[in-house]
Amino acid sequence: MSILTVLLGLVALFPAVDPVARTGACEGAEGVTVAVGVEAEVLVRCVSGSPGDARTALERSGLAVRLGDGPGPYGDSRYVCRVEGLPDGDPCTGHRGGASFWKVWRAGLDPVAWRESGTQDGPGAVRVCPGGLVGFVFGSKTAQMPVAPERVVTTPGWLPPRC
Repeated sequence: MSILTVLLGLVALFPAVDPVARTGACEGAEGVTVAVGVEAEVLVRCVSGSPGDARTALERSGLAVRLGDGPGPYGDSRYVCRVEGLPDGDPCTGHRGGASFWKVWRAGLDPVAWRESGTQDGPGAVRVCPGGLVGFVFGSKTAQMPVAPERVVTTPGWLPPRC
């Protein structure tokens, strides 16, 4: 058996994976910071690189994410149904009108504050870029992020990028 055959066999055992997310906010343009309000806490992860959109950033965050089948609360397919097992008991087969859902937030400027995503197409349509911050919270249409952006990304002078 040649060395090349052995190496190719080893590569097959270890498939390529997305860049590893880590706990805590990203530093500078290292990646996108994802903040998720789960019950009484906020889970913060740094997703390396440029995931492109909020749903992909959440999926790459290392948190347990279950996407739903059928139409989501924004009319999107493959909507965010559960994060870290919450809410339990939802079969993830489509959003029921008026029911709570995972609302997506982005950090905006003037002043630095959470802004509703402003899209009717769900988190897959919310652009994110390195240095940015995106938030998710479960609740009704009036649900708010439980902490200010400055409590998530604590780097002095941090401002969300325009992307």
